[in-house]
Amino acid sequence: MLKEKNISYSYIKQNVNGFKVLSQSDVPLDEVSSEVLSYGHDVAFIVPTETAFKKSIMDAHASLRRFLSKHDIHEYETQKQGVKYRIDATYVGNQNTSTVMVSMYRPETKSGDPRIWFYGLKKLAKPRNLLALIVAQGNLFIVNCSQHQNIVFALTMVIPKPTDFRSLVALELLDKLKVISQKGFIPTVVNGDTGVGMTLEAELGLAANSSKQPDYKGIELKASRVDANHKQRNRKQLLSKTPNWKLSPIKNARNLILQRGYIDSEGHHALRHTVGGKSPNSLGLFLDIDFANDYLRQMYAGTVAADFSPVHDMTWLLEDLRSALKKKHKETFWVKAMHNNNRVSEAFHYVLAEHTVNPYIDRLETLIETGLITLDYTLHIKPSGKVRDHGYLFKLQPNSIEALFPKPLSYDLTTL
Repeated sequence: MLKEKNISYSYIKQNVNGFKVLSQSDVPLDEVSSEVLSYGHDVAFIVPTETAFKKSIMDAHASLRRFLSKHDIHEYETQKQGVKYRIDATYVGNQNTSTVMVSMYRPETKSGDPRIWFYGLKKLAKPRNLLALIVAQGNLFIVNCSQHQNIVFALTMVIPKPTDFRSLVALELLDKLKVISQKGFIPTVVNGDTGVGMTLEAELGLAANSSKQPDYKGIELKASRVDANHKQRNRKQLLSKTPNWKLSPIKNARNLILQRGYIDSEGHHALRHTVGGKSPNSLGLFLDIDFANDYLRQMYAGTVAADFSPVHDMTWLLEDLRSALKKKHKETFWVKAMHNNNRVSEAFHYVLAEHTVNPYIDRLETLIETGLITLDYTLHIKPSGKVRDHGYLFKLQPNSIEALFPKPLSYDLTTL
């Protein structure tokens, strides 16, 4: 039996109630969120309740904590119980601004459930008002969104607009990609699926390696094939992450292949399959979010009985996936290449590039549950008996880049 994390009931309840409290907002959350995001800002929301106003304290729910961590405002995870951390923020309400002190706190009682409060809030807002937290140029802004004119005033007059995030390194890389594009079709340096990426790296003078570090001076490079209409049909590979074997009931890759795999065309035990969160695949495998323990689990639903109880096979810590995604794709160039439709003597013409920064980490669970992010197993047992894998690959569905990243900068390399 898998031993789950020892998480207190109050901690679980506090995270679940965060979503319930947001649903009590006096204005539609989705409409406000869409408007803020359309201006290019990341955002987190909180709704003070009657109880919060009476006690002058609010629960800092999970998505809010991750937002503050992502923007280097505060780390609840490392905060000691009984110690308050205070910062100043700009509060926008009634088409006016004021400076308020924000207190972030973990009490000494119970499990030190994370709390937050905005001093003077009782004079500035009412229970069930929707408050948006936005970070711009390192400063925290709190917007009372329960009156639409406040949102417009904040986004157009108060909060600095997102600037051109192109660094000098990004501009340098863009210039090199332009030169590579001008060469037209370039013969691949290696046959197979990896050719498009390895050929681009070779043209940039980068040595092939399996490092988890970004490829070009801190910028991650991802290359893919597109058709004559510049459409990408394959999913975008985000990262590779090995399961947490200690937390996985199936303790190693060999057992996973033998229990859930098949015999391939070459007579090898193998497991090469895509697993998603919407429904079980043909092998009965699917992804499940365990919110209580903050796990991503691969489950086995069986392929015979309709009432078969799903079995927990593999485990990833969601926090590990968030951290890897944040580190891997802090800044990324997604380069698209046309190919000559000859996989024997393949050649690539690099024609497009999309430049993204800072993925929406808090959307990870939703993207997995809705099937926009999937997992590829790439495993087989060699004749020698050793297990061979090409990674546990998490991929984003094609044409879904804006579901995970702020609107990218797009370039036609052929016309720069």
